[in-house]
Amino acid sequence: MGRRCKKEFGLRQLRYLTLGLVCSLFSLLNSCTNDVTPVDKGMPSENKEVEKVADSIFGFSKKDVEIYFDTIQEGWTLSHMLLPHNVSQFQVNLSDVKMKDSTVGLNYVVAGKPYAVVYVLGDTSKIARYVVYEPDVYSYVTFDYSTDSVVVTKTKKAVHVQERIISGEIIKNSNLSVEINKQVDTYALTAALADGIESIYAWSIDFFKLQEGDKFIVVYEEKTIDGVAHGVGDIKHTWFEHSGSGKYAFLYTTDSSANMKGYYDEQAREMKRPFLMSPVKFARMTSAYNLNRIHPIYKQKRAHLGTDYAAPTGTPILATADGTVIKASRSGGNGIYVKLRHNSVYETQYLHMSKHGEGIREGVRVRQGQVIGYVGSTGAATGPHVCYRFWKNGKQVDHRAEKFPNSEPMKKELIPDYLKYIETPKKKLDDLISNFN
Repeated sequence: MGRRCKKEFGLRQLRYLTLGLVCSLFSLLNSCTNDVTPVDKGMPSENKEVEKVADSIFGFSKKDVEIYFDTIQEGWTLSHMLLPHNVSQFQVNLSDVKMKDSTVGLNYVVAGKPYAVVYVLGDTSKIARYVVYEPDVYSYVTFDYSTDSVVVTKTKKAVHVQERIISGEIIKNSNLSVEINKQVDTYALTAALADGIESIYAWSIDFFKLQEGDKFIVVYEEKTIDGVAHGVGDIKHTWFEHSGSGKYAFLYTTDSSANMKGYYDEQAREMKRPFLMSPVKFARMTSAYNLNRIHPIYKQKRAHLGTDYAAPTGTPILATADGTVIKASRSGGNGIYVKLRHNSVYETQYLHMSKHGEGIREGVRVRQGQVIGYVGSTGAATGPHVCYRFWKNGKQVDHRAEKFPNSEPMKKELIPDYLKYIETPKKKLDDLISNFN
């Protein structure tokens, strides 16, 4: 349970908005040294001190209220949260009914989530007038006990969007996520940005082949709540230099009525290509296409006609291009697998799955990026991975060595407006690129 200590509102608000932040970490951040008060499991500390907020929060002013902050414990119900604060059992039961209303949509409280109990300032009876529960960082639910009735409402927090720029260079023994994480506040933001960048360049850069000296610049929308970054909006434009070749990407709306938008380069060519470079995200390549490999299980020379990507069991496996399922089966060495025919030239196969994706069966048409299965270790596999195999004109080849055609430019009538549109962001990127030199 929590420790008893006074805190500045800024730190309290940071703690209160951070999902799943345990009380021990909160105490460490504030250098509290008070003894922990023993309590029964599932009930709050009887001696926890009520704190006065330093500013307005949830619409309540420090001139009017005192607020008690706590965290939902494992196994708690509304009764555990409300009864210790002099809310009657009748009100608890009514609250349970009203919080499940479609406008609130809250079926139960979740362990690890923060809540606040609001008292009238100076009320020695310590009767809760309001209780505020945060199911997520984007909203809060208010239980109003200030009248004879019970009113439960859900409020969305204001989300502010601001433009932010980050840039970096891949150093020895590093990768894209490591370099992004040096500049943002949380790993969640790092993951969102890395995923976004890899999605933009998924057709043109093999992120398993990044080299020391590769560089990137990203201009994106950062979403903040109460001054704390919680998400990433659109990546507006970016530049990535790989192996000495720089690639621009600009987000552009081609049809505002249908909200159709995509990424295009400085010549108005779409970034999208016929095939993704990898069938999984956030994986590592463990074995390349190799005609002379010694098989790790059979211990003899056997050509490895695919590329292995290791990832945790259950990681989604994506179709690298539009195609039709021609096999969704299981065999001894291949384990559970899917094979796709993309056209008269290309076919791909995905081996060692833990299971097929929903609805994946022979004859089904799939889209590029669609989940067709999940990483596993079925068949002749030493650990969870997907073996990705690639056929060109009936012959298995190394997909990482293939040179796919560039995409076509956008519609001719849109190109003049697009080229005018990217003048300012391209100049911004070019100015930043010059800082690398």
